[in-house]
Amino acid sequence: MAKKKFFESDDQIVKLITERAVANGLTECGVNVQVMSTTKQKEVIKVGKASDPTEFLTKTDNAVQLFVYEEVFLELDEELQKFLVEFAFDGVYYDSDKDRVMLEKNPYVPLFDLRRKYGERADELLEAAYLAVKQKADKNNEE
Repeated sequence: MAKKKFFESDDQIVKLITERAVANGLTECGVNVQVMSTTKQKEVIKVGKASDPTEFLTKTDNAVQLFVYEEVFLELDEELQKFLVEFAFDGVYYDSDKDRVMLEKNPYVPLFDLRRKYGERADELLEAAYLAVKQKADKNNEE
């Protein structure tokens, strides 16, 4: 049997993401956050809007999916974990005119927002996350 690419996330991860969703006011706006872990991806956390068929199958509206590269995420320190969740959520917002969840299409907007908040530390944290994924990929290629 093939190893599944997606699986249920560790409780610690779900708790952290849920706390950040509440803190950012997303749940108050009716955004449904769905967390799942993956065995491999290019980012530690990737955010996406659930497709209409996915929303239909899960019987949810305004669903946002967070895909977590769990093996790498759990190895990171708490500061970096929180930063990455905040970075993922920074581009998520509820458009009341369109009555739906939207994702910022410009990838630089979350970066600029977090650089205002964290200063140069934002660049260091993003670089650390990139290096963690790269090191994991290099390790997997060696095996």
